[in-house]
Amino acid sequence: MIDTESLPIETLVIILKQIDGVTLGKCRRVCKKWKDCIDGADWLWHELCKKDFKHSSKIAKEKCGIDCDWYHIYKNLKMWSDVTSFDINVEEYQTFSHHDDNHALDIQYNILPLRQYGSETNMYDMSVLKRLPMGIRPCLKIANNDYATIILHKYGLFIQKTIDNITNMPEAFFKADNFILSGDTVYFLNNRDVYQCDIAKDNRNMTAKLITRCDYNIKEIKYDNNVLHIFTDCGKIVNVFKDNSTEVKPINGLPEWVKQIKYVRAINDKNFVCYSGSFFKVETDDYQHSYLDFPPITAVFFYADIVLIGTPNGEILLYRLSSQKGALKPIFENLAVLPEGKYAVQLDVCERKCGPVIVAATFFEIYLIEIDFFPNDKQYRKRPKIKRDMYKRLLKLDQRMRFYVSKLRYKQAFRRV
Repeated sequence: MIDTESLPIETLVIILKQIDGVTLGKCRRVCKKWKDCIDGADWLWHELCKKDFKHSSKIAKEKCGIDCDWYHIYKNLKMWSDVTSFDINVEEYQTFSHHDDNHALDIQYNILPLRQYGSETNMYDMSVLKRLPMGIRPCLKIANNDYATIILHKYGLFIQKTIDNITNMPEAFFKADNFILSGDTVYFLNNRDVYQCDIAKDNRNMTAKLITRCDYNIKEIKYDNNVLHIFTDCGKIVNVFKDNSTEVKPINGLPEWVKQIKYVRAINDKNFVCYSGSFFKVETDDYQHSYLDFPPITAVFFYADIVLIGTPNGEILLYRLSSQKGALKPIFENLAVLPEGKYAVQLDVCERKCGPVIVAATFFEIYLIEIDFFPNDKQYRKRPKIKRDMYKRLLKLDQRMRFYVSKLRYKQAFRRV
């Protein structure tokens, strides 16, 4: 018989690959060798996340970036199954003087951008809930990865590619209404036209090519598994494949129901929610539900396996898709209630090592709903290293964007004269 202490690391990894996530977590406590081996093989947890939380783990990783490894993402997503048993703290985080339903931009790579009308957009580190020492011109959307930094302004889309020489970065400007960044490619909309722009590191020139023209107004775009998914305002989903061929298919449901759809939150053409007023439809790989008697909805965060819902009463409800098997009416769990008279118009979630934080934005405030899954783990409260190169890129792009905007304003004023 071979003692486990004598097992080569390679053999131990092969064994650990065969077990489930809960058991793997318990194996960390066997001895120091096992703990170091399991903690040092984050790809093991990545594989488990893809197996047990196919879509939600991908969303979580995009939100938290490098601040959480796959081990912590797996632990957090597992704990969501019993989330209402934990202490939940609701705290006002930021107030604004101007009425707006889009104060909070999407969280990405552990950064929450908050914009104030007529002022700069400030960045907040979600791991420690502190403002970062930087701000950029008011914008509609921000995205950043290893290939590029992108800002959507009311005047258009500003792209700056990432290279080692930060003083001389290739940049481009396009007229656009919305965009998505996926790896080394940007897809953006201009009215009903959809364009593709290659931002690969070895390509210094950025040009956009038209890949499709929609016959309908566009509500949402998503890119998943080499397919671009376009959700339109008439209940159609347009899929654009890698060879630029297209497929149009309807959203399943009665036509009179589908016509009521006002908002769409999607992962791909098989996993999405759409809603308007008290009409709610969810479609995933495993569940399909449609309801006309849903509570009035003011905000939604679609987390693949669960849906967070804001109501006019200020409630933040948890709708668990697995609970709907055989249920005739929707089943909700009440996570939190905002102060009287306040209700969420935006919802977002960022996983942290100590547990998730839900960002609920009203017309004038930002509320943070913190759920500490691991309150006694003080090591998780340490501030991670700041990605200063990313901030430098954002600041440089902001400077160039101001230059472009000033030129555009001058041209517009010249035309009026």
